Amino acid sequence: MRFALQCYVDESLHEAVRAAAAASHMSMSQWLKLAVIEKIEGHDEAAYRDQLMGHMLFATAAAEGLLLAQADKGIRTRVHAAHGKRLNEYRERVARARRDD
Repeated sequence: MRFALQCYVDESLHEAVRAAAAASHMSMSQWLKLAVIEKIEGHDEAAYRDQLMGHMLFATAAAEGLLLAQADKGIRTRVHAAHGKRLNEYRERVARARRDD
């Protein structure tokens, strides 16, 4: 079961929360929920990673379903190849940055 929490804030706080959420690549609601949980329970990195993993798994399953439903059956193979290429490029950049530090 889920419950809504609501409060009214001034414009400067609204803009600060909006900026913080955008910088974290989250909706304002997600960012606020994590901020409240962190304030009450303390920072829980494992729970945060678990939530991110849940979102990634959902997005992966949704994308896979959409790719399988496409009329162009080769698109799935091309998307997987492009993903593999970008993932390798990302890993190379991270490895290079770690070596340079």
